Parts: sequence; structure tokens; C-alpha cells
Amino acid sequence: MRKVLIISAFLLVTTSITANNPIKSAMKQMSFSRKDFVDTVKIKLIDGIVLIPVEIEGTTKNFLLDTGAQFGMWFGAKESWLKPLSNDTINVSDSNSQERKQVIYQGKAIKLGDLTINNYPLFMGDMGNYTCDRFDGAFGFDLVGKGLSFKVDTKDSLLIVTDRKGFFSEEEKNSPLMKYKLLYNTKPVVKLDSPIGPISVLFDTGALNKWVELPQSVLNQWQKRYPKKEKEIDAMTIHKGTTINNSFGLHGLVMDSLEERIIYFPSIKAGSLTLNDLYVSTAYHSLLIGSALLMHASLIIDAPKKSFVFLPHHGQKEITVGNKEVNGYTFLPTEPGNPNGVFKAIVREGSTAYQKGIRTGDYLLEVDGIPITDICTFLKMETTTKETPMKFRSPDGTEKQVTLIRRY
Repeated sequence: MRKVLIISAFLLVTTSITANNPIKSAMKQMSFSRKDFVDTVKIKLIDGIVLIPVEIEGTTKNFLLDTGAQFGMWFGAKESWLKPLSNDTINVSDSNSQERKQVIYQGKAIKLGDLTINNYPLFMGDMGNYTCDRFDGAFGFDLVGKGLSFKVDTKDSLLIVTDRKGFFSEEEKNSPLMKYKLLYNTKPVVKLDSPIGPISVLFDTGALNKWVELPQSVLNQWQKRYPKKEKEIDAMTIHKGTTINNSFGLHGLVMDSLEERIIYFPSIKAGSLTLNDLYVSTAYHSLLIGSALLMHASLIIDAPKKSFVFLPHHGQKEITVGNKEVNGYTFLPTEPGNPNGVFKAIVREGSTAYQKGIRTGDYLLEVDGIPITDICTFLKMETTTKETPMKFRSPDGTEKQVTLIRRY
């Protein structure tokens, strides 16, 4: 019997909603202005995340396509087109396990191409300081649950949306795919075949530039249940320690200290798509595979077949990831008004950044000659696989100039 990793703990690390009646009511009231249609929309892509322009009351807004969200989200101030479904609140837990009472709002008329989405369910998110005008809101997987299929063409920056069954059948032939199962009716769970066994995870296109996240807390539970697997996991572990985690959820930024492993998977199967040379950090709260896939492949979300179909840019059924430096260092926002800088480095011992003299707590001053004086200047920079000059200053005032691959 095959052992499936972490299914029992999945509820702990994904958005969960404890009340059912408001959800059913919100889903029932959502409707589309067209039937039997196909439409094509020009989109924007940022490091694998998909931004869709929509029209609301004559104004263009950018919505993130977020398969990891049950409903839509709005990150700005409350506007006139947002109407509360009722005065009742429900408990919503985000990807960082932060729980908060929320009202379900409805977007009365959101125009996507020639399609109008009426009474679209939305939560109010607290990420406004970190979206940096890149996106205003997000579409959740509920649109797929209501029967819409999508092709996200990440080569030509196009979105095709349709309600027709079988519309993408020709393109799907002989293409790698991942079948999904629905949790809470709108959460797509897929199975990854790893060297330590099958792993059930959320496919989350809203997880910016993420490959696979496997929380250490969940891995610990699984190791207790299957102690014979511990040697296998240890053999693939290239680093153990603690680190400072910072991650975004529906309710904003969370920072905490977490136990971490870096596990090396020579290959892992995402359905019939193979990922080679993959490094997985366990210093996260979420259990997912994220948007980094879309930097290498276009994606078809086939609602009737409940499948994600990949169209790799180079035409093969495998992707070489090589993301070791993604887990070598990251940055943590400092407290507002800190005169030393807006970001501190978080550096894993033994990583390339560590070997070049960067330490946890060093302040980021410049990237590629550009001063980092505010959060948005940094967040709007595109990632790169090339070494980039960076300048840091340690707490004692020592300045350090290094080149690092900037993939975080």
C-alpha cells in the first residue's frame, strides 16, 4: 500500500471556512452574462503570476488568477461596487493559519473581456502595502467550479476563457497533465510523486515564483507515523536549521522563526510532468506547488475534466528547475522608518550568499545599481537567473558588494 504524505494535515495549511450557508448563497448568486462562448484577453505576467485586466464601473483593474483561493479577493479600499452579501461574518483562515472574521462581499458587475461576472464573491484582504499597484484583486478557483475553463498562454501573454466542454481537447493530446480533486468544492488538490512517496498539495498560481513548499511541521507528523522513512528523508536533506519565515496570506504578512530542512529531489512527478533538480524548503506554513511552473509552461485549466494541462515552452514533458539559490537567502521587511534600510537579509548557512560574506541581519542597499529605499521598488523588480550586483550594509556599518543570482 502506497503511503500518501500529509493528506491528514492539509486542512491546517489552506484557507478553510467554517460556515456553509453563506458560501452556498454566494455561489448560487454568482452568474455569467454569456453562454456557449470563447473569449481571448491580453494578460500581464510577473514571474509566473497571471494578471488579468478587468473593467469595473468603467475603470480598469488588474486581478490575479489565484487557483489557491476559494473566492475572489479585493486588496484596496472598499469601493461602491462592493456590496456585502449579508451582515453575517464567517471565520476565514489563510495560508499562514491566521484566522479572522470576514464578511463576504459581492462584485456586482466585473467585466472580463466580453464576459460580465455578476455578484462575484470577494473577501477583503490586508495585502495593500505589498501589492505595489501590480494587482488590485484576485479571481479564485470558484470560477472554475462554476464551469469556466481557461488557457493561460504564458508565451504570448494571452488568456482564453470558455464554458465549452472539450474546447481545448486537441491541444491537450499528448500533453502532460495533473488531475485534481476538489477540497471545499473550490480548492484544487494535486498529487506529486516524490522519492519519499506521493504528496498531496494545493496547486496555487497565487504563490509568486514558488515551486514546492512542504511545511516542516507536517513533515514531522508524517515521520512519526512512518519512522522507517526517516533515513530516506535524511539522505536527501542537504541542510537542517532554523530560519525566519516571512510569507503573505489573505490577512497580510506573517513573520516567525521556523524549523527548516532543504530537501533535494533529483526528480519529482507532477502528474505526467517531470520536475528535475528540485530543492524544497520546509520553512513555510503552506503545502503547495506554485506559480513558478508558469515561467516554463502555458497552462490549461479544464473544468469538466478536472485537470491542469501543461504546454511546456520547449515542447518536452519535463522541466529542469535548478532552484537551489531560491532557498539560500531571502529578505525580511524592516520596521517602518528604519534608517538603515527597508529589507534585512535572511541567509542560510553554507549557501552561496553566506560564502560570499552576507549574513542574516545585513541591510539591502542596492540591486543592480538601483537604491532600495522603499518596498515597492524591490518587489516590482523581475527575478533573473543571472548574477546581479547587490550592495549590503552590516549592522556595524560595513558595506559589502557581491553578485548573486536573484531568484526569490
